[in-house]
Amino acid sequence: MPSIPSVSIVMPLFDDEEWVASSLDSCLRQTLGDIEVICVDDASTDGTRAVVERYQQADDRIRLVQHPVNQSAFQARRSGIEAASAPYVMFLDGDDELAPDAVRLALDHAISEQADIVGFGVDVIAPDGATGGRFEESLQPQHRVLHESDIVPAIFPTGKVAQGHLWRNLYKIEVLREAYSELPADLVLQRANDLPITFRAFAAASKYSSIGDRLYRYYFRRGISGHRVDSLDRFGLYLGGVDSIDAIGTAVRAKSQTAPEPDRLVASYESARLSIIGNVLNYCLKDVDQSLQSECVELLCAKAGDLDVVRAAANYCPAALDLLSSRAAELVPNRTQVRSVLLISGNLRTGGVQGVLVAQAKYLLDAGFAVTVAVESLEGNVFALPDAALVIEIGGATMADKLKHFAEICHDYEIDVVINHHILYQERWPYYAIASSTVGVPTIGWLHNFALRTLMDFTTRGTFVRTHLPLLQKVVTLSASDVAFWKLRGVPNVVYLPNPPSPVLGGLPATMAQRTLSEGPIELAWWGRLQQSTKQVRDLIGVAAELRTLDVDFRLTIIGPDSTELGAAQLVDEARRLGIDDALSVLGPLHGDDLVAALSRADLHVSTSVIEGYPLTLVEAQALGIPVVMYDLPWLAYLQGNDGVLTAPQGDALGLATQIASLAKDPSLYESHSKASVTIANQVRSIDFSELYADLLRGTLADQYDPEPSVEDAQLLLDWMVFYADRNVRVQGRKVARKEDVLQRREQAVRQRERAFWLADQMRSHHRELGSLIQGMPASGDAARVAKLTREVEVLRGSVSFRVGRALTALPRRLRTLQKGA
Repeated sequence: MPSIPSVSIVMPLFDDEEWVASSLDSCLRQTLGDIEVICVDDASTDGTRAVVERYQQADDRIRLVQHPVNQSAFQARRSGIEAASAPYVMFLDGDDELAPDAVRLALDHAISEQADIVGFGVDVIAPDGATGGRFEESLQPQHRVLHESDIVPAIFPTGKVAQGHLWRNLYKIEVLREAYSELPADLVLQRANDLPITFRAFAAASKYSSIGDRLYRYYFRRGISGHRVDSLDRFGLYLGGVDSIDAIGTAVRAKSQTAPEPDRLVASYESARLSIIGNVLNYCLKDVDQSLQSECVELLCAKAGDLDVVRAAANYCPAALDLLSSRAAELVPNRTQVRSVLLISGNLRTGGVQGVLVAQAKYLLDAGFAVTVAVESLEGNVFALPDAALVIEIGGATMADKLKHFAEICHDYEIDVVINHHILYQERWPYYAIASSTVGVPTIGWLHNFALRTLMDFTTRGTFVRTHLPLLQKVVTLSASDVAFWKLRGVPNVVYLPNPPSPVLGGLPATMAQRTLSEGPIELAWWGRLQQSTKQVRDLIGVAAELRTLDVDFRLTIIGPDSTELGAAQLVDEARRLGIDDALSVLGPLHGDDLVAALSRADLHVSTSVIEGYPLTLVEAQALGIPVVMYDLPWLAYLQGNDGVLTAPQGDALGLATQIASLAKDPSLYESHSKASVTIANQVRSIDFSELYADLLRGTLADQYDPEPSVEDAQLLLDWMVFYADRNVRVQGRKVARKEDVLQRREQAVRQRERAFWLADQMRSHHRELGSLIQGMPASGDAARVAKLTREVEVLRGSVSFRVGRALTALPRRLRTLQKGA
């Protein structure tokens, strides 16, 4: 054996008696013999040492280093590196194996590429011998060559699971020794103990290169990997992974001070740390007995920090959200001394939610609160906030980054309470509520639609919302029916409040006069987003068609932006098909004075929504003295005692048209409803929203906003549950019918194609027989047979099936010709 081997294979061992022989055999079978195998026995309690000594006697390339007490694989690898004499090092765990040419291929590549680290592929072998799967795929090299400051961000990308297995690479010994430098000599790391050294080694390397060959054989579920956790002590082993990554935090930050791009190095480290925390959370869910899960989460939060645990869940273990939410719900802070309020939403683009938030900011400022608005995107803002309100974009490339920034906003701006306006519209809000609670800030949730919205949408979000509502200090809804729904579902902290006047409404004069019916066609207006699923905008075209049958002279103006479901062009096309396009104007989105001017020309506001929480357009219309005709939504608090609104049953376009006709043909009736509209709008506008919000934040809301469920509430909710369920059955039925129709058409096409091919075969047969007969006619004289076959060919040639068949059979021939030409 040469005095200085080319590669040292370091094997940390602890109680590996069952497998270490196979591991050693894989080393001794290497096609490159110029190696040494340094076995570090970390005070095994079984026969591991005896097995190594037996192999040592047979092959002097095997060396044995013994620890008198167990010091963890982290220290065992350190001892191996200190004992190594080769310029390059590979690692092999005592329950894994190397491919026969692993050392030779890795070393040749390192020398030819002058690389400090060489990465290679891995086979993950299950207990039944199977290989493959997502885990194995994740272990394969992702980069061919990396240099200097690009290495760590590429190997440990932010937002991705950290793959820090030391044994996936061959290393120059210098980068490993630097990796261990500055770390305590007595540091014991029992879990994820290779990740710290892998990370530090990559940070020390100048060049990384990889080969695709699978040189390492990882045996899953040998040793301690992948087993159930049935005690807190055993969970402590997995929890040690956090200690491992924390151990290098100071060293990484020190290294970043001299790095060309320090932020990238630190970001990769913090992402790797969250990945480890997420991995521990995964163990909580999959491998920990359910009776121990809560205690294990407590231990994890105590070690890693509450905020980083929820950040890790957001990025790496979303399945842990329910567990974290349940825990956080028991710790929801309750503040009644409020000075600073943070309003949160997705954006400030067009929409009713954004309008409410902007108005709410004004009233909170008027009440003397400091107001900060945090949104996930500032792109495309339409609404302008009051000057005194600070607007911040929640920054970050990943959800974990956003939660960190959000918690910093809560802390830095001394926020006392968060009001989240996005509860019904996405499933990120519980993360924000937990994140703010970690810095002692409670969240109030604002539900901007009827409680049955998720049922109508045919989604499971209703269950999601119910699961996480206990995270909130208070839940604000828009009607007594909503309060009843959530209280009947076991959520006690629910109230209802009216929505504040919108910016459009706020810009109108303090008092408005009732209107008289204008001469000429009655002017109908609708405004909002062209959304079919909830606002049923297409029904407006049906209502207009019914007005024609009732001989009502009208004009219909539709105002608002397209949605992904419906556009202005589709509405115009539909109106054209029904012959009413001459009475329709689709203006697109309008704002500010342009919107008010367009609305002011209307005589009636028409609403066809199938569900709403507090439709601001109704209040805006009535403030202008415009009566409203709409499909019935009986839970709306705004409709109680509102004589300026006429209703028709849901989906009854004729009923809606009849109500419009009654106003169009009776000026005195119209004036009566206009007067009632002004009255109700003035009542809404007279509400002292500043005081109302102050009462909410102080916990002193009047009892009227916190009613107990009644039998009438329950009956209304049940009736509309059935309505939406029936509606969904019809919608799904239509989808199934369309799918069946498509399938039937496909089957017809197949049958038609088969018929066409049969006809083509018949023609070819007839042509062959005709040819034979014509050639033999002088002898046979079978002119009658020839005439008959000729007639049959002409009939076949004229059939639809034959023409289809020619197309079907010609296309493959044409494709083959094109392919040959290419």
